[in-house]
Amino acid sequence: MPRWHAVYRRWVLARHYRFAREELVPHFFDALTAYALELARLGVPRAQEAVAALRQLRAHPLPSFTGEAEDVFFSIQAQLAEHWGEEVAGAVRRGLSRNDLDLTVFRAYLRDRVLALLGDLWRFRRVLLREAQAHAGVPLVLSTHHRPAQPTTLDHYLLGVEALFARDHGRLLRALATLNRSPLGASALAGSPYPVDRRRLAALLGFEGPVENTLDAVAAGDYALELAAALAGLGASLSRFQTDLLSWAERGAFVVGESLAQGSSFMPQKRNPVVLEHARVYAGRLLGDTASLLFLNHNTPYTDLNDHSTGALESLAGLLEAAEAALELTRVALEESRFEPALLLEELSPEVLASEAVDLLVRQGVPLAEAYRRVQGALPGVRPELLGVEREELIAWMGLEGFFARREVLGGVGPKARGEALARARKRLKEDRKALAALRARVRLARRLLAKGPEGFQAEEGGKATDQEG
Repeated sequence: MPRWHAVYRRWVLARHYRFAREELVPHFFDALTAYALELARLGVPRAQEAVAALRQLRAHPLPSFTGEAEDVFFSIQAQLAEHWGEEVAGAVRRGLSRNDLDLTVFRAYLRDRVLALLGDLWRFRRVLLREAQAHAGVPLVLSTHHRPAQPTTLDHYLLGVEALFARDHGRLLRALATLNRSPLGASALAGSPYPVDRRRLAALLGFEGPVENTLDAVAAGDYALELAAALAGLGASLSRFQTDLLSWAERGAFVVGESLAQGSSFMPQKRNPVVLEHARVYAGRLLGDTASLLFLNHNTPYTDLNDHSTGALESLAGLLEAAEAALELTRVALEESRFEPALLLEELSPEVLASEAVDLLVRQGVPLAEAYRRVQGALPGVRPELLGVEREELIAWMGLEGFFARREVLGGVGPKARGEALARARKRLKEDRKALAALRARVRLARRLLAKGPEGFQAEEGGKATDQEG
């Protein structure tokens, strides 16, 4: 039995074993079973027995870390050898390295986590659209440069926010496309000495395909960087939205639900919107912790593994957890809280609509520069006598209803434009749901095929061929 140094055992072996045992074991069995199936197809002795042994063994929990097996792979190997013999245990190792095996397992695990996160993001976007519909036409004043700027409506604002998160959804999908490639069959780095079909291995595991170059398959770290960058973008989007909600909560325009607010230990009158603060902490982690992925890939040879495999996995697992927390907390904050329309509009004043007075004068034939000077001179209050227009005419022109009605451009705040934007956003959300369901279905199908064995896989392939021919 290896006698590992206590420090190495604590900070590396035991820690990694515990994470793998809790999170990665199903993916190890998937990858090993797929590889054994491929070896059995090639006629490697005892490989078919290894497939059956792996299927039986995965139903039993692996032992905790004792130091006898340095990692989960060798723990599985030890169990195979003990119960099915050394030859069966050795059959599945023909041409297999922990390099391609671990990277395959890590990518499969991360793929599942990203798919789950995309589901969380989809649900969050759905809530945004529901809130937009529920608050259609509710006016509010938004600021630019931290000063009141122009009126809009709450649904117009929320539709803009949803559009931002729809792009985050797209960035995560593109990162997933890079991630969703199989290293299996790359062996240590030069490729398996057995003629395994790497495309078939990828299909067995539900990947879109293999990472083509076998060195790239085990040495690349950019899949982690791309995913981290997409998560950082999501964190920035969440943080900006949370900042607005906290600003409105500060003046009572957004009232956080009782189940999400905490009181003060000293001031009995306070109900603090802490759910948004905690959500902002998680969003901040998405930005800050991303830097570790860059450093793991900086100045490392294009062969080193732990920096951009185990190290990247730990960082990405933390980022994905933070993303889930930030999304879920922000979503329930929306679902369990309420907006106060009167307070959303408390910054409305004639000055906020001064640009409308300029437009009125221009429409009456006043040159733009002169109209701008006149309105500036009529402030505060936009006094009609200084503009040369009738008071009733100015009041009618500068009303909110007219302001919104004049803005029926694509994506504008006009009632018709908002209705059309909501319809487009719902359609986009529906399409994203279908695409996400297709990705999940591919993974589920792969797992069913693994459970059927090579005959089931061949039958499925034959069925597909028949369908295509028909």
